[in-house]
Amino acid sequence: MFRLDAISLTHANGHVALREVTLAAGRGEQLAIIGPSGAGKTTLLRLLSAALRPGGGELTLLDTTPWSLAAEALRQLRSRIGVAHQTPPLPGRQRAITAVLAGRLGVWPWWKALASLAYPLDIAGARQALAALDLAERLFDRCDRLSGGQLQRVGVARLLYQKPQLMLADEPVSSLDPTLALQTLQVLIADARARNATLVVSLHAVDLALACFPRIVGVRDGRIAFDRPAAKVDEILLRDLYAAEGRQLPTQDKQSLATEDTPGAIPAPAPLPRRNNCA
Repeated sequence: MFRLDAISLTHANGHVALREVTLAAGRGEQLAIIGPSGAGKTTLLRLLSAALRPGGGELTLLDTTPWSLAAEALRQLRSRIGVAHQTPPLPGRQRAITAVLAGRLGVWPWWKALASLAYPLDIAGARQALAALDLAERLFDRCDRLSGGQLQRVGVARLLYQKPQLMLADEPVSSLDPTLALQTLQVLIADARARNATLVVSLHAVDLALACFPRIVGVRDGRIAFDRPAAKVDEILLRDLYAAEGRQLPTQDKQSLATEDTPGAIPAPAPLPRRNNCA
């Protein structure tokens, strides 16, 4: 589904965001990207969405090299890639249903997209996507009346409605409580598995990453620090990854985590949790 070979990227302000990054994933793989703030996680996801052009190296997305394509072909490629942002770019006056239906704008003909702005053309589809995230009752609410966590879930619902081949999510549960965060990741994983889509999620909470994803990619200082099965990610690797932060490993609020006798409970981060909660 994607391959990065010795990819480097320097932002316009001179900041080197990625350095000689090599990473690949096949169809249907699910992986979590973790690392300290400023490590390059968001830049990596923007490369995978064909929103940024690398400064060096080779990038292949969905069996094509995006920056060799003509404008229309590049637009079509991007329509096959879906992104859920940490802070979804949703206008305050836009209604949740319109935000969700926007997931199909890349594949709808222009007249259908325009008509849907006047009157939503797939109310049932939008409701189904929102219902998966316990937001069906907010279908016609304006985005400026939703909380930050609800806006994040609307962004995830748009990703679900789009049904892309490559699903990217940048800190999609950072504003959610631990229970909702786990449920939201479960929904994303189940959707990817059902469609055999590739799912890449950046997470700040190490416990969620280890509990939900079979493959963990650690990023630090713009480089891949490790790329391992979750079962082989130990405390030494994690403490080295977050050493510069000088604090405990980032996790969801321990006090809010479900207890071990609660259905679907996520294990406490000490000892390190392992994948058994998002199946």
